[in-house]
Amino acid sequence: MIKRHWFEIIFVIVVMSISAYAALSDAQNLSLRWFTRDDAYYYFKVAQNISEGHGFTFDGINLTNGYHPLWVLLCAPIFALARFDLVLPLRILLLVMSALQVSTAILLYRLIGKVFIPAIGAIAALYWAFSFDILGNLYMMGLESGVAAFFIVLLLYKFQLYEADPPDAQKRMKRLATLGLIGALTIFSRLDLVFFVALVGVGVVFRGRPLRDFLPLDSAAIVGSVFLSFILRLGLPEYYSYSNAALLMAALGLIAKIPLLFLLGLYQRLTLMDFRKWALRLLCATAGGSALAGVLMLAASASGDNALRFPRSVVLLDFAFTLLTLGFLRLAYTFLRAKNIALNNDEASPLLDFKQNWKIWLRDGFSYFGVAFGLLGVYMLWSKFTFDSFSPVSGQIKRWWGSFPSRVYGGATRSPLDFFGVNFQGEGVAWVPITDRLGNYVSQFSNRTVELTSYYWFVLIGASVFFFLLLLLNKDKSRTALKHWSLIPLVCGSILQTLYYHSSGYSAFKEWYWITQRVGAILLLSLALGALFTLVKNIKHMDRTAWVVAAIVGYIMGQAYWTGIHNIMRYDRWEADTPMMEIATFLETNTEPGSLIGLTGGGNVGYFIRDRAVLNMDGLINSVSYFEHLQNGTAGDYLASIGLDYVLANPYILDHHPYDGQFDKYMIPTDIFYGGKRLLIYKSDK
Repeated sequence: MIKRHWFEIIFVIVVMSISAYAALSDAQNLSLRWFTRDDAYYYFKVAQNISEGHGFTFDGINLTNGYHPLWVLLCAPIFALARFDLVLPLRILLLVMSALQVSTAILLYRLIGKVFIPAIGAIAALYWAFSFDILGNLYMMGLESGVAAFFIVLLLYKFQLYEADPPDAQKRMKRLATLGLIGALTIFSRLDLVFFVALVGVGVVFRGRPLRDFLPLDSAAIVGSVFLSFILRLGLPEYYSYSNAALLMAALGLIAKIPLLFLLGLYQRLTLMDFRKWALRLLCATAGGSALAGVLMLAASASGDNALRFPRSVVLLDFAFTLLTLGFLRLAYTFLRAKNIALNNDEASPLLDFKQNWKIWLRDGFSYFGVAFGLLGVYMLWSKFTFDSFSPVSGQIKRWWGSFPSRVYGGATRSPLDFFGVNFQGEGVAWVPITDRLGNYVSQFSNRTVELTSYYWFVLIGASVFFFLLLLLNKDKSRTALKHWSLIPLVCGSILQTLYYHSSGYSAFKEWYWITQRVGAILLLSLALGALFTLVKNIKHMDRTAWVVAAIVGYIMGQAYWTGIHNIMRYDRWEADTPMMEIATFLETNTEPGSLIGLTGGGNVGYFIRDRAVLNMDGLINSVSYFEHLQNGTAGDYLASIGLDYVLANPYILDHHPYDGQFDKYMIPTDIFYGGKRLLIYKSDK
């Protein structure tokens, strides 16, 4: 056992020892150096209130669903300890998140090692555990990203085991239901992972068929082509005036094109082996689908709804981009397919194939999707009944913010690189460590934004071509990795998740949203490294050499990681009476016990303040009712009715979007300031 898992055992001991050192350091380190993100304390305070029997609330008054459900439930038993000591739950949570981090790394090690040599999996695991980018964006935040990453990789790993050892008919439904349960937990960890989980389900249902890979790829290509067409025709931010039309056209494109692709045999091996046959059929399917979608769009725009008007030229652009991308995908399939693949010249027609297999597809789909999406449906119904909203109110508010011409909270993206999730700077950086490294390389040649962006596009395309050439070095291994790592649903799910946020305008998107992208980037780099290894694998002692390389990587990264943690989480840094949160101490000094205090953020203050409650005024962790009042301009009246006592905010912000002076008539300024914020007395009805 020890001989087989020596890497995992040593790995866990090292990572958890460093984490224990950090967790036991000065109390102030936890709030001032580690869990510094305000959003994390939204979870912590709600979890504390749940554990104390107050329900799903941040302020003790308003019920809220402004969070991803699994993480808040996992935090609840930990933050039950907050009644005794506010810092103790933070110490425990640091260890829990480190355990999630090292568990995810070990799953990557096993996942990758089953296709290539274990040393390559070890390098990926070491990067995941010792990268400050991973630590800073997914774990030190104290947010749901850590548990989401764990379930993403767990689903990939369990599906790999299912693929490698398919069960008999009697056990298959049980195994698929287990996968569905993991899929449900993945969705509950971050609800926007629904795309990834759904596309993994496509692999479950259509296992062993080209449809398994082409359906996710074609779906992402069809949807992406529509948005690319609108953006090239209109630009950003002008696109957002037509976003409803673009969303409708994307949906119609899927409905019109996917069935035509199926009926014309473009998901069958026999057709895909003949270039002339599939090229002609693809032209017909794309032209017919684009024409049908265009006619339906014209009918919708003629209905009189101005939100559905659109430039007619996007139909032609969409046809061109769809044909190009779907054609490229099938060319890639042609280059990567096995030369000795066995073909059945009597392969059933698409309709006959459907007739023969639809019951099997339905049964397998029900086993997986029935659990994964059935549980999601139950949660959404419960959320509607409890909070009067099927989805988190925080997401609705950020989409509302994105509709404002002002950019107080960032606004919708104005960068095509962000829109498609391939930016190399800002909060749009998703495919780390690929995009940021490419961006750093390009930055050496120019510091002008326009030139830098142009160079980056060329480098991105070049890197993609180079990666595909690497796949051709060992087609068998490449196909195995693509299949057993579920890379296609992972990448396509990431694309659809990104487009979900940016297609209709979403403000204040954050770097910790992009979890599947980070996992996908590590798997893509591992695949490239594995492909290169095939060139030297026959050299004597090469496996041992690979382990030596992994050990060197581990030592260098581990040493840097330990040095960084040691510097951040020092012992005896703070005086014993140093406040955990200065702003909380400030409010305790200037308000009375029992006060209800409004802040536009307030997560960390709400957790650390004593004998007072904090109300979140931006609405992210407030009720659906409060959001409706914000939209209607009556939020000031609502806060007066529930007895708000004080507001600490920048008055300028409260006079502009999204508040628009709704609170002005109730606020009495004081001469008390904290930073750029002013303490205001609120004239409530109590």
